[in-house]
Amino acid sequence: MNNLLKTYNFSNFEIVKGNGCYLYTSGNRRLLDFSAGVAVNSLGYNHSVIKKTLQEQLKTGITHLSGSQIHLYKTKLSKLLSKESNKGDVFFSNSGAESIEAALKVVRNFGSDKNKDEIIAMTSSFHGRTIGALSLGSNKQYKSNIGPVPGKVKFCQFNDSKNLTKLINKKTLAIIIEFIQGDGGINICSKEFAKTIKEICKKKKILLIADEIQGGIGRTGKWLASYYENAKPDLLILGKALSGGVFPVSAVLANNEVMMCIKPGEHGSTFGGNPLACAVAKAALEVIIEEDLAENAYNLGEYFREELNKFIKDSPIVKLVRGKGLLNAIVINDTEESKTAWNICLEMKNNGLLAKPTHGNIIRFAPPLTITKNQLDDCIKIIIDTLKSYKLD
Repeated sequence: MNNLLKTYNFSNFEIVKGNGCYLYTSGNRRLLDFSAGVAVNSLGYNHSVIKKTLQEQLKTGITHLSGSQIHLYKTKLSKLLSKESNKGDVFFSNSGAESIEAALKVVRNFGSDKNKDEIIAMTSSFHGRTIGALSLGSNKQYKSNIGPVPGKVKFCQFNDSKNLTKLINKKTLAIIIEFIQGDGGINICSKEFAKTIKEICKKKKILLIADEIQGGIGRTGKWLASYYENAKPDLLILGKALSGGVFPVSAVLANNEVMMCIKPGEHGSTFGGNPLACAVAKAALEVIIEEDLAENAYNLGEYFREELNKFIKDSPIVKLVRGKGLLNAIVINDTEESKTAWNICLEMKNNGLLAKPTHGNIIRFAPPLTITKNQLDDCIKIIIDTLKSYKLD
């Protein structure tokens, strides 16, 4: 027993170390990690560049500074992010939800003198569990028993252009979207829907917010998931893999016109952009860029879906596999109210692989971007063998 607040269905085993794409339990059992801390540990575990960066920064004696104090890596990381993401100013936070809150504050501030205050979000969306972030998420379970969340948010059916067009009015300030939905079940924005969003935002001067917390930083086979549709969001939100899984780091990036509406003292983050986190994040991003891990994700993702689709043709248990790069999911032939995905994940763990369910019939796969083809083959075998032996009730 532990004294942890029961916010999760905690595992019945303890992780004691990690190396590469493997985790090890207290019983010295080796498990292939096909979840990567929910798409956070993009460089796996015990990466040599990250370890060296940590050691070098600790030698300086500077791990934390006031947000108003400039340091080398805060400057370098912001320049690197702005360059890779085609954006202007950067605000650093600690978590994806915290950056969502910052983005909400920025856009509402921006719209305050324009008589615009409505935001359109998507069904099946997830943007975090803080009160403000929950206002943009569609999952009612996450909002139960907490009272009202901030209003003036409308929900559009994901990939439904007609529905989106009907929701737009003179008060519409912004549209927020995950171009590949994570918690929602790895739902992919269609080209037609992305085109509609871009056209509406340009014509109506509506801000486009891209939540790339889970889909960004090479995860889907490109630097950003929105790059598949050549989308150019006004605000971009990054998190999760931003430091390669070592420190909580997130960021909001926006063009200067939007960000300049925030004045000194109107927002902040105590630990956001601290020297240790920025040093590690810069090193992690450079590894992803220099080793072309986005390309690796693209190629291995294509191979993974191809192999799983071969199995699905003759399987009654799996409906389909979907995703981009190394952000994928299988949809089990059962209801969302079932525990089937959870039970299958338990069986996969017994067979040597860690994966995470989302909803009762969807299993999400997001391994480290450093995974090799041989390791991926091992994962595919475990997944298929587990599914072959599992019987639906």
